Amino acid sequence: MTNKEQILHTALRLFAEQGYDRTPTSQIAREAGVSEGLIFRHYGNKAGLLAAILGAGKAQVDESMQPYARDLDPRAAIAQHIRESIRLVREHRPFWRLVHQMRHQAAVQQAAEPEIDHFHRDIATRLSANFRRLGAAQPELEALLLFAQIDGITLQYLEAPDSYPLDAMQHFLIQKYHDEPFLDQP
Repeated sequence: MTNKEQILHTALRLFAEQGYDRTPTSQIAREAGVSEGLIFRHYGNKAGLLAAILGAGKAQVDESMQPYARDLDPRAAIAQHIRESIRLVREHRPFWRLVHQMRHQAAVQQAAEPEIDHFHRDIATRLSANFRRLGAAQPELEALLLFAQIDGITLQYLEAPDSYPLDAMQHFLIQKYHDEPFLDQP
């Protein structure tokens, strides 16, 4: 792991454990085994670290959203999106656990609110377009529901990774969106 990656990893862990507002860059540097100046050189400041952490999460979510950019059947795109989301959470479980903890910290929300809002709107727009292609009567609400279901499954899995039926939930959600007739207008 490079120094830059070590700084990011350490910052993510400490922000999640202690809170963004209660974690000084001097502690991040000490625990990452680097100078505080190196943090500032790579990330500018603590807010830059937070932006990099959120950017890494956004990149993973963007990866899960790629099926909507392809010319897939809308139902196939939903199924692939669900599979990709579950794969990413499974492969990067510690990262997502920490991101979920961080997002409930007031200081994080305040510092990153514009980026988080933009990110959520982007996801909702892409999902809504796909549900529109399906002929959904309320594509915006369908988009928010799918987003909430994936987020809820992720959270439940992160809280109990050894006992949560992640594969069964993935299959169930895919089947739900494959079989649901309410998506199509009469």
